[in-house]
Amino acid sequence: MKRFLCAACACVVVLGCNAYADETCSLATLRGTMAWAVNYQKAGMPRSGSGFESYDGLGHLKYTEIVSDGYTTSTYSGTGSYTLGANCIATVTYDGGPTPFVYFVAPSGAAYFWTNNQNAGATSAGKAERVSFAQLVK
Repeated sequence: MKRFLCAACACVVVLGCNAYADETCSLATLRGTMAWAVNYQKAGMPRSGSGFESYDGLGHLKYTEIVSDGYTTSTYSGTGSYTLGANCIATVTYDGGPTPFVYFVAPSGAAYFWTNNQNAGATSAGKAERVSFAQLVK
């Protein structure tokens, strides 16, 4: 009995180690609605924000977000586009902006991670998680 369990455990370990070895990403990896929240600083002042982003799996997105500096709350909505390489690194451009964001996407498409790379006086980093396969932002 012990030998059977050891063999079964070894099989699970081997399969588990190789389960993601051949995974790659494509545009379709990033689809559905992602939710995120972040505390950050802009020009040395603390802010917070949260939002939804709906990705269509074809390179287009729609978003809505709320940002607060503790005194004023602003809501933003818009559109964007994205590419996603086989290495699961996404390039995301919002509203035709000049500098795309860089996201590191989980091969399952269930989450992505970012660090603000805009060089515009704001620092932030965070994670977005898929909350639905539906396009919640219309």
